[in-house]
Amino acid sequence: MPIIKRWFRDKVTRKNKTDQGFSLVEILVGIVILGVLLTAIYSLFASANKSQISQDLEVEMQQNARSALDFIVRELRNMSSLNCMENTNTTCGTGGDKIGFTSMNDSNIRIFSWSSSDYILRFSSAALGAEDRQPLADHITAVSFSGFDSNNNSTSLIGNVQRIDITLTARTSKTDPNTQGYRSYSTTTSIKRRN
Repeated sequence: MPIIKRWFRDKVTRKNKTDQGFSLVEILVGIVILGVLLTAIYSLFASANKSQISQDLEVEMQQNARSALDFIVRELRNMSSLNCMENTNTTCGTGGDKIGFTSMNDSNIRIFSWSSSDYILRFSSAALGAEDRQPLADHITAVSFSGFDSNNNSTSLIGNVQRIDITLTARTSKTDPNTQGYRSYSTTTSIKRRN
């Protein structure tokens, strides 16, 4: 029995060469591999984050443009008389005003105006002479109204305008993190005047 005990004691207490731990080279190789993996994971996360920001900016821009265009269309559908419009013989008197008209709902003059200096589309609904242009949509880079007659020919005579084409262009509020530039969105619709 003492031989078995001694043999067992020697087996348990004796240290093999493989029981000495990791060498410095093995630790450094492990750190390098871990660093490469963490860098790849961080790059993937950063790319996904930039894409999310880019998509959020685009959705915000499109919602802004669509809601502004929907509002313009809703107002123009209730137009009883067209007072002034850009690109016609009767342009609006105040700089930046694009179109002015009277609504069927009341006798107020409705005016849509836009300025290239601040990219804000403004709207006013007030009595003649008391216009107060309130912001309707921001980051609008262009807005235009074009008149067409009953034969769908472009016309500059305000009395002949039967259809109005509205083009609205918006841009993102911040630069795109992927392209470092602004993204833009343009939409166009047409309104036929009621008889």
